[in-house]
Amino acid sequence: MFCQNPIGIFYNYINLILMTLTIKKLTIISLLIACFCFVNCKKTNDPLNIVLYDKPLSVIQANIEGKWKLQYTYGGFLVSKYPAKHNSYIILKPAHIVIGNDSAGVVVDAEIRWQRAKNYFNDSTYLLTYSYTPGYAFPYMYIVDRIKSDTLILIDNASDPFYYFYTKNNQ
Repeated sequence: MFCQNPIGIFYNYINLILMTLTIKKLTIISLLIACFCFVNCKKTNDPLNIVLYDKPLSVIQANIEGKWKLQYTYGGFLVSKYPAKHNSYIILKPAHIVIGNDSAGVVVDAEIRWQRAKNYFNDSTYLLTYSYTPGYAFPYMYIVDRIKSDTLILIDNASDPFYYFYTKNNQ
């Protein structure tokens, strides 16, 4: 007849309990780590995308306020892309505009006059207008088109317009 040692049976039973507890503990710890990873994985800030030309003036002003760095200009009669030079920038406030670069310094320092009018594309919008050259009869007019992937797009309100692409300068 086959006889087992009672101490061996007890030892095997304890090992089985410990192994079960260890598997449960590992499972719980693994689930906690997975939950911690998913909960603490914050999505980075999504880029700002907003069409502005059809918005109220207060929304346009709030979204464009700050210092912007010119990346490139696109358009004109021959439709070309012109890279920005000398760290060109624009500083926009609700009623003030400053344009400059590292080479020439401040080139424009003027008050903005917002005009509600039809733009060159026949859309009713607020035009960002300013005059800074004494004796020059015509003001400069920009359509504040949109912010696409954190890039502000301003458009000359004219035929064969230039499109100006600026990114926010957080300095």
